[in-house]
Amino acid sequence: MSKKEAENVCFWLPNQSANKMDVLTPHKMVVVFLIQEYMRLKKSPEGGTTEQQPPAIELSFADRKRFCMLLLRLIQFPDMPYKDLHALLVSQSYGLHPVHLEEFTKLMKLLKSIGIDVLFDLYNDIDKIIMDNSVLIGIVGLHLRKVFVTMDKMNFQEVMELYQATIAYYDKGVNAMAADKGIAEESVNALNLSQYTPIKPSDHGAFAAKWSVKQSELFVAQQSALLKENEVKALPPDELERRLTEIIHDRPQYAQAYFLQYLNNLRVRDISNAIQALHRSFDRGTTASSAAGANGGSGIPFASENYSKEYQYSNLNLAILHSHFGHRKHALQSLRECITLAQDNGDLTCLHLAHSWIARLHNQDPPLPEKNASASSIHATSLGALAEIRRSCQGGDEPPAKLLGRLMLNDHLNCQRSMMDLVANGTAVRAAVWTVYGNHSMASLCAQVLLNADLKSLDKTYNGEGICQVLCSTVVWLAFLGEFNLAIVVLKHTKDRFPTYPHSHEWWIAEHYITVTRAIYRGHWAEATSECQRMHVFSPPLAMLQLAHVTLAKLEFTTAKTIIRRLLTGGDTLDPLIHVRALILYANTFVGTQHPAAINVLGEAQQLARNHHLQYEEALIGLHFGYIYLVHMNVPRQALVALKGSLETILANGPIYDKSRAMFVFARALVEAEEEQAKRLEQLASLVPMFEEAIECFEKLECYSKAKDVYIYLAKTFHSLGELDERNRFSYRYRMLEEQFPTEAQYLNVFL
Repeated sequence: MSKKEAENVCFWLPNQSANKMDVLTPHKMVVVFLIQEYMRLKKSPEGGTTEQQPPAIELSFADRKRFCMLLLRLIQFPDMPYKDLHALLVSQSYGLHPVHLEEFTKLMKLLKSIGIDVLFDLYNDIDKIIMDNSVLIGIVGLHLRKVFVTMDKMNFQEVMELYQATIAYYDKGVNAMAADKGIAEESVNALNLSQYTPIKPSDHGAFAAKWSVKQSELFVAQQSALLKENEVKALPPDELERRLTEIIHDRPQYAQAYFLQYLNNLRVRDISNAIQALHRSFDRGTTASSAAGANGGSGIPFASENYSKEYQYSNLNLAILHSHFGHRKHALQSLRECITLAQDNGDLTCLHLAHSWIARLHNQDPPLPEKNASASSIHATSLGALAEIRRSCQGGDEPPAKLLGRLMLNDHLNCQRSMMDLVANGTAVRAAVWTVYGNHSMASLCAQVLLNADLKSLDKTYNGEGICQVLCSTVVWLAFLGEFNLAIVVLKHTKDRFPTYPHSHEWWIAEHYITVTRAIYRGHWAEATSECQRMHVFSPPLAMLQLAHVTLAKLEFTTAKTIIRRLLTGGDTLDPLIHVRALILYANTFVGTQHPAAINVLGEAQQLARNHHLQYEEALIGLHFGYIYLVHMNVPRQALVALKGSLETILANGPIYDKSRAMFVFARALVEAEEEQAKRLEQLASLVPMFEEAIECFEKLECYSKAKDVYIYLAKTFHSLGELDERNRFSYRYRMLEEQFPTEAQYLNVFL
């Protein structure tokens, strides 16, 4: 395995060495001319000022800073046409000192008249600069030394071709600037760090735009890190593919470029090209390893042997690829071959990684690493632990306290090693656990903690899966609170921050879910049905559950039963949370027809919720029991017993829709429990603020049919108690709401 274990913790690629000598291009020579003139202007003339040696100038801090940033860009980025280079030299961000620009322009104009001697003089000047400036280190110093060594190995014919290419490069740029003089300023503004215009291969023959060894390595390393830590800042897939095609054209044996191409194909779920790029990556790695051994003299006997110890990682990456696309059988086959090779080579790290993936595919506990295990092993173990916690939570196999305790230990380990991606994923899983068990307030708190945390490590800010998940949970929670506008704002931010797959899968589900929920509140059945069909692509069980909710709200009980029965046929494969919610809806199909089977179905759902520690769903079942006791069985005191055990959980953690329903039913039960008319009137008067709060919440959700149910109940109750003024007041408010938001009569007094 690569000794640089921390470079990539999800995919593993062996080290490759690049022995190809960089090609000197006209662009690189112009960069050296810039450095040459800069050093001449800084150096005080000993024999007085001459035409060849202009007087030294005093460069301000801003001038030096702009020139250093210019050199950094020109050295690290690929070659560009002279027109774009000149636009940089006069731009506001990278502009040269006027005297420096003037001397550089004079030198470029004299290239033809001086002849090839200018390159020989440049060779001597570089030698003097390196010798006289012992402190000239860093990127610029390395660049000058590389140019010096390359020129030292060139013969006269190669130097002549380089000179002629430089002349052609300059002439073509000057002609282009003359043709586009009127729009030069626009080209400067359009130029930025993420875009460049490559030179066409036909421009200068062998000296066309080339990616140097260091430029390509830097580009691949930067994009790989961005794909891991902050994908939104990486180049778009199509542009990254174009850059990689250029690099591969210049360096066909560069294995890391193929591997980055493989990762880029995963972003767009192109499995065919992903597999092809992965195969080419390790094919080129084999070739590079063999070439390194052949060029290394004494290393020949060991080159193939050393690389043979890396073959298991090709199988490991192939297994990860198949797992990513859901090909479990092919993934296990690749893992078995990986384990065989790792055992032959004694690679304990690869063995642990392979066993971790096997455990994940079989939904088993991942193996624990040894104390002296590598960072990749610990990272894989932590990811496996989070996956196991997620699986146990969905399956309801363990009590919540045990899962949260394991999460705390895992977070402690991740924080000690500053694994920011795992810290974020752990917090996201914690929020998900609280949501499953019904504590939405704690889930919202965990999401806020993660979103406000400073997830920086080595000046890199994490922006990955965990952030996307808590943003989506925040979107859903804001929708539950009736803040649909804020939810849309956060959803748009999530889309802009995570535009590509697989993160887009999360916010697509969140968007469809809140759209369906809002359409159900409003009574827009066609819109809700359409959104359920779209959501079925991303989460079939959740889509069927919401579609059953829509059909129930439309009072289509037969259709709702058919959908719920089809959903329940999943049996053990269905998540307990979805299973319990489906049973609650199934019971509502009997409540609407006043069938006694509703009690049996609710009892089954209650037992299932208790077995899987679903506290909030158990409270909702208690709310349904209270409604049935109150409305259909007319036993308000028994309804109060059922409601009191559920009210605290719903009011503390539930969405405002469930809170409003709970307050409405509870207040009705308190009123109906009073037998004497005077006490009932007194109780009703004291509970009017609770009814008003329920109405306010329903109207905030735009669920006007439920608000009308409260008005109807209050008007009828005050009428039966002889309070005509109060009856008229609530009747008037009902009529005003009905005129503004009309509702068909059959959709009133529906408890869902």
